[in-house]
Amino acid sequence: MIDALRYEYVRLRTIGSTYWLVGSALVFQLVFAVLIALSLATSSTFGGGDETFEVLATIGGSTGAPLVMAYIVGLLGVFSMGHEYRHGMIRATLTAIPVRTQVFVAKVVSTAVVAAVTALLCVVIALATIAFFGLDMPTTGAFVEQTVGIVLYTTLFALSGLAFAALLRNQTAAVAALMLFPSLLEFIVQSAVVIIKTNSDDPRGGGGITVILKYLPYDAGSQMFVQSSVDGLVQRAIGADPFGAVGGGLVMGVFVGALLAGAYALFVRRDA
Repeated sequence: MIDALRYEYVRLRTIGSTYWLVGSALVFQLVFAVLIALSLATSSTFGGGDETFEVLATIGGSTGAPLVMAYIVGLLGVFSMGHEYRHGMIRATLTAIPVRTQVFVAKVVSTAVVAAVTALLCVVIALATIAFFGLDMPTTGAFVEQTVGIVLYTTLFALSGLAFAALLRNQTAAVAALMLFPSLLEFIVQSAVVIIKTNSDDPRGGGGITVILKYLPYDAGSQMFVQSSVDGLVQRAIGADPFGAVGGGLVMGVFVGALLAGAYALFVRRDA
């Protein structure tokens, strides 16, 4: 197992996409954190330190917008497995490390570590920006809660990218799945449920088809860092009550775990 982890470390350290993606996430975080902080520094209507930190750490994601760092870092997960198939390196990898379980676990561990560290660095950038512009610091509780939510969501997002690449064995298709599933497919499902529910005999009643909305994995997982959003207000208006941070995190965790389990089962059985 140590050899597999060492092999994956060398692979990550020697391919350009690792640096481009991590660097892009950090630069994006810094640029937009500075721009938002500049705006907040002159605002007299914005909330206190907790709200400031939530907005800067997620670059607006706490209000329901996409968590951009997760999408960028998620590509690391796709490339972790996708590069192997795109460039025909999977045979070399399995020749060097013939135990497929070790190869798969090493990729999962390395992807999770890089994703978590990158997300944590983005949070540090947000905190440093708050200090630099003299804005109010968040409370300890809000800082810990938001940071844990951001790191967990980003890590799970990246692991889902790895799973898509292993399932599809096509890097382009995996990128498309990772980008479209949380942004487009879940939006289509939400829109369809809202239309059906608002045209039903009991548009504000709970239960029924609205239960589906609680189990949309990426939307549920976003409850780990989203404080309020238009989607959340719409769901409550039609009788759907999101799980919250812990429940939503579990839904996303189970979904990603199922993806990884399926990817692993196929990886150990398929031809290289």
